[in-house]
Amino acid sequence: MTRSLFAKGPWSRARTLLATPDRRILIGLDLDGTLAPLAPRPELARVPGPTLRAIRRAAQAPGITIAILSARPVNDLRRLLPVRGLMRIGQYGLEGPLAPVVATRTRLRRRCARVTRALRTRICAVPGALLEPKGLTVAVHSRGVKGSPARRALFRAVRSVAASEAREQGFVTMPGAEIVDFVPRGQDKGRPLRALRARLRPDAVFYFGDSDGDEPAFRALGRADFPVRVGRGETRARFRVAGLGSVTRFLVAVTALRAGPA
Repeated sequence: MTRSLFAKGPWSRARTLLATPDRRILIGLDLDGTLAPLAPRPELARVPGPTLRAIRRAAQAPGITIAILSARPVNDLRRLLPVRGLMRIGQYGLEGPLAPVVATRTRLRRRCARVTRALRTRICAVPGALLEPKGLTVAVHSRGVKGSPARRALFRAVRSVAASEAREQGFVTMPGAEIVDFVPRGQDKGRPLRALRARLRPDAVFYFGDSDGDEPAFRALGRADFPVRVGRGETRARFRVAGLGSVTRFLVAVTALRAGPA
């Protein structure tokens, strides 16, 4: 059963952790739909000012590490979150401090290019569909596709590539909110989150995400942690918040609780 993070029981436990100075806390955050409202096109997304200020302050709080785990490239994370002290983990962990070695990335770029070419020949025929090559992964956006026939055509094209060129290149689909990412098999948000935990050894981990692409991260967490689904949707997360405003509320609370009593 999923409970509100701000319900009396869960929030009491979370407050105690956050208010205890010697407890090291890792906070993982998805970006689109969690920190930034979903936009018609990826380049139009923006993190609201109050959220940006809340992240900036929380990232400087003692004993707090904030990691952004996103499907976006790291360059997008730098542009959208110009905040010191953040760990920026892009493309499901393929970019950033947990990225694989250069030889592996080079091989994945070649394979991703082949998947991208296969998608381009099919996706361009669907009005409103958007193909977003990201180098190591590639995304198909369906937000601009109007009407059932066009959406069915797009999903047929995605399934066709997933069953042919993507499978041959070792790529699988990762669904999100009006988006399907093609990523190397075995690469999901749970993988970098587990690696961060092993590296940082925090006393507790909070992870906030809004889509099915965040479910592997929720599953990577233990009973003492706080997997938090943002918004609606079926989830394995034990906790939920209503939306982006609630994520900002949490970050403001982190700063206040680490500061201790006035």
